[in-house]
Formats: sequence, structure tokens, C-alpha cells
Amino acid sequence: EAAWNLFAQNAGDVVEVPSINPLARAVAKECGGLPLALKTVGKSMRNKRRIELWKHALHHLQHSDPHVKHIEDEVYRRLKLSYDSLPSKILQSCFLFCSLYPENYSIGTDELIQCWIADRLINEHQPLEDCFNDGIALIETLKDSCLLEQGDYGGTVKLHDVVRDVAIWISTKQGSEKPCASILFTNITKPPKQFSGFSELTVILLVGNPINKIHDNLFAGLRKLRVLNLSQSHIVTLPPSLSQLQELRALLLRDCCYLEKLPSLGALRKLLVMDLSGTRLRELPNGTSKLKKLQELHLSRTHHLETIEAGTISGLQSLELLDMSFSAYKWDTRCNVDYGKASFNEILTLDRLSIVKLRLDKVDSVTLDSAWLMKLREFNIQISPGSCDSNHLATQHDEKRAILRGVDLMGIKGLNGLLDTASALDLVICGGISALSELSISHRLSSLQSVKSLSISKCDCITSLISGDNISGTILPNLEHLSLNRLENLGAILGGMVPRKGCLKWLKTIEVVDCKKLKALISFALLQQVKNLEQIKVKNCSKMKYIIGGEVSAEMIPKLRVIELSDLPMLKTICSRLPAWPALEMIEVRNCPMLTKLPFATSNGVAATLKEIRGELQWWNRLIYSNDEIKSSLQHRFQPLKPLR
Repeated sequence: EAAWNLFAQNAGDVVEVPSINPLARAVAKECGGLPLALKTVGKSMRNKRRIELWKHALHHLQHSDPHVKHIEDEVYRRLKLSYDSLPSKILQSCFLFCSLYPENYSIGTDELIQCWIADRLINEHQPLEDCFNDGIALIETLKDSCLLEQGDYGGTVKLHDVVRDVAIWISTKQGSEKPCASILFTNITKPPKQFSGFSELTVILLVGNPINKIHDNLFAGLRKLRVLNLSQSHIVTLPPSLSQLQELRALLLRDCCYLEKLPSLGALRKLLVMDLSGTRLRELPNGTSKLKKLQELHLSRTHHLETIEAGTISGLQSLELLDMSFSAYKWDTRCNVDYGKASFNEILTLDRLSIVKLRLDKVDSVTLDSAWLMKLREFNIQISPGSCDSNHLATQHDEKRAILRGVDLMGIKGLNGLLDTASALDLVICGGISALSELSISHRLSSLQSVKSLSISKCDCITSLISGDNISGTILPNLEHLSLNRLENLGAILGGMVPRKGCLKWLKTIEVVDCKKLKALISFALLQQVKNLEQIKVKNCSKMKYIIGGEVSAEMIPKLRVIELSDLPMLKTICSRLPAWPALEMIEVRNCPMLTKLPFATSNGVAATLKEIRGELQWWNRLIYSNDEIKSSLQHRFQPLKPLR
């Protein structure tokens, strides 16, 4: 009965249709009580209402290859039904491609989609965004069929070890139309001298091996190779025979941290993606400008890159993604022109470019024009004089992030276009202003209205986020996420006169860490502005006495769901006690010894939405309640936190 319930849960209500139910029960029985088989076969039959399809599935399960081994008879033939039920040959090939990666290996979805495009499983003759949308759709279909699952990290997927075994079994049994070689993380130091007899190879993955030399003839005869991935190996260079790979579409050398030189790439005319991130290259290879079909160029963390010949970037007229985040290359226009190097103006000539990630020493010699930035779908531009430090927040999909690091915010010129268009703004170790509102005034910006995410850290000059004394209009009207970290002199979020309504009105989350002078998080004046606030996190603010000031009413915080407080030795109260909390779900308190009361006026005021209160048991036992009814209503919601080591 448990097996049937699991199968029905995955197959959907269709199993209750009278004409289908007997067949569905027979199919479920053929799964032999194996949970993985019940889930995958059930998903593959989800909401299929034609009796013929159920008869077909049952026939497949009852009449699979009788010569397979016992374990295959038990599991493989059942899982193969999910494979056979995939709606296209393309999806089947995409699934089998995943088995090239090791057991329990979390595959980066970007890399996987790059390989699918290069191996012609996704149409390459369309914009890069459409290619990746197709790839995500394929991944989600494989997930829905229980053939692919979420990886261990964000942006990754993996195969269950049994499902991977089935994929390899299917490939071996059917004979692959696309021969591939995969040797990942096996500690081999010497690859074969030549793939003799394997002229049909389309994919080679030699990832994560301490290979320091590739034999001169390794690539000879591999005229059909489309994907070459040597990432995380110890190679110093590649042989000239690389130029023979004229069908190559993906060259992936990411984190080859000893790689110093590459042969000419001019013959690789079909190359679509080249990833040289994290290498020791001092100059881009000869012939790069001839890669007329190149769509993606990844050069992040190239800390030794000094030379890109003039005309190289402007020659890449199909380029849609350029990632040079944390590269040492200097884009100074005047200097580069004098020395025959590529200037920033070459980037501006790329009509198809939609994603740009790069670092600039300064902006007064380049043109960060609003119109150009608006055309981009996504950018991550860091202004950091003399620093290519990679410690920053990653760009989210379709986000336009500006990072100003070590910059005099009052004295710097040329920021207007960047600040006008950025949806995310990070200020790190910056000076020159005491409040962010001064940035709006000094650069004649209307309101920083595009900014939805703001992070300010280690800016000792900042005493308040917004000073109402020096602005007449709104500021940050669309801000949703605010993070303030290690601001030694921050005394208030909102200082001076209260600005006109509209400031911070869409703020959803606020996180404050290591702000030693801040005594209150949200003043009563600020509370009037932030009625969409959902989440508060405060940590290690030694003088913080209260979170929300003044007499608070439920109408002022209608959406507040989460309050997390940690290491606040002076904190005495969260806010005045409320008769009701409309949306509160969770409170977490750690190392706040002076906080002895929670903000509930009556037992009826305990939010029906409140799911849990987390805290140390010692703190919980010291809490003071105005009556026993409140204590009783909260007791079953308490979850003790484990002490931090």
C-alpha cells in the first residue's frame, strides 16, 4: 500500500480514472517496491490519460531484456522506462551526457548548458539567452522526470548514483551515437599520447587531474571533437596540434592555474565558448580576433593578464558575454592606444554584447554611458583602483551590479551613468561622504531609483544612510535589500529631518553587522517609511539597545516575518509590545543576555503565523512574561539552539 501511495503521489490523479487504475496498479507492482523506481516511473507517467500509453509502459516493464544481470532486472529496466518516456531524443542525449561526470558530482548548470550547446544538443544559431533558457527548460524536464536532481550547491545538478549507472548501462547497451571520453578527478598525471582509433570522439573531459603536459599528437586526428574540457589541470601550455580541432565549439581551461601560454587559435573558427578563467596567461593567444563565432569569453581572475592586442576584442563581433571580473588587465583608453593594446572603446563596438563583467582602475578615461549600460541585460562593473580582490557578492541573474571599492565618492568623476542604471550597488572601503544621500547630490542623480539592493561595508566616513537635511526629494525609492557591515561611525539609518515620503518604501530586508555605535535599528520616523519590511537581521552591534523605536502598531509592520538577533549585549527590547503581529513567523535570539521580554502584549497577540522561537535554553528560562497565558502560548513554539563552538 505504501508503494502504491508513493507511485500515485508522483503519477497524479490520473491513476484514479477507472479505466487506467488497474493498469496503473500493475505498473506500480512492476516497480517491485523500489522507491527510486516508483518515483521515476510515476513521474514519467504523470497525468497521461491515454490507455495506450499505460499499456505500452506495462509491456516495456514486463518484457525488458531478459539477459540483464539481477540488479539490472530489479532496477535498471524500471528506470529505463523514464528514459524511454522522455519526449525527445535530445532530452535523452542530454541525460546520457550527464553520466560523463563522476558519481555524486555536482555539475555546474552553466557548464552543462555550454557543453550541450557545443555538442549540438541545443540550437547554437540563436541568442545566448535563448540557448540558456532552452538549457534550463531541459534541466527542469529531467528533474521533473526524477532523472536529475538538485546538486549540493546553488546552480548545480547531479545524478543519483543508481540513475548514473542506468545512464551508463543504456549508453553501453545502445551504442552511443556521440563517442565521448571522460576522465575526471582520477589523479592521472599523464594522459594518453594519442586517442588512436577514436577519430569519432566529440567530447573529451579531462577535468581535475594533475596533468602537466599534453603530448604533441594528442589532438591529431580528432577532427570531430566539439568539446574539450581540461579545467583544473596542471598544464603549462597546449601543443600546436590544438589548431587541428576545427570542429571545436567549447574550449574550457578554467582554473588551470599553471597555464601561461597557448598556441594560435585562429584556426578554431567554430569556437563558441572559451573559458580561460583563473589561468596565468599574460597575453591573449594569437588569432583570438579571428574567432568570429565566439559568443562567450571568460577571463575572470586572470591576475597576470597584461596584454590584449588592439583589435582583438573588436574583432569578436558575435560576442554576447565578456567576463573579466578581477582581471589585472587595465582598460585605460589613452594609455592603451599609445601602446597598441585593446582599449575600452573596443567593447563599445560589440553590438551583440549583453553581459559584461569587468574591473576598472578608474572611470575618467572610459565612457560608462547610460545608454550603453541600459542596452546590457546584465553587468558587474567594479571600480577599484589598483585592486583585483575577488571578495564580493556574486551577480544574480539579470542583475546590474556596480561595486565601488576604495573610491573617494565625493571626488570621483564619471559615475553618473553607472549609478543611474545599477540595480545593485556595493560600497566597500569608500570615503568622501557621511551619508549616501550626499552621493545623489554630488553626482546630480535624481534618487538612485534603479537600486534594489544596497550593501555598504567598511566605510568609516558614513554616519547615516540618509540625511534628511540635505535632500529635497525621495532617495532609494525602489530599494528592497539593505546590508550594512562594519560601519564604525554609523549612528542612525535615517538622520536629520524626515525626507518626503517614498524613501525606502519598498524595503523588504535589512541586515546590520558590526556597527558599534548604532543604538537603534529603526527609529519611529523610519518606521513610517518601511511598511513592506519582511526580514530584520542584526548581529554584533555592541551598543544596540532596541530594534524598533516608539509606540509600534500592527499597521506599521504588516509584513514583518523574520527577526534574527545575535551578539547584542546591550539589547533590552525588540519593540513595544503589540496587541497583534499580522505576519510574524520566526524570532531567533542568540547571545542577547539583557533581552528578557518578548513583544507580545497578550496571548491573543501571539501571531497565528508564528511557527517558532529559537534561542539558547538558558535565555529562554530567564524570560519574563506579563502573564502565564502568554508563556503557555509560546512554549510549544520554542526550539533550543545548540551552543556555538
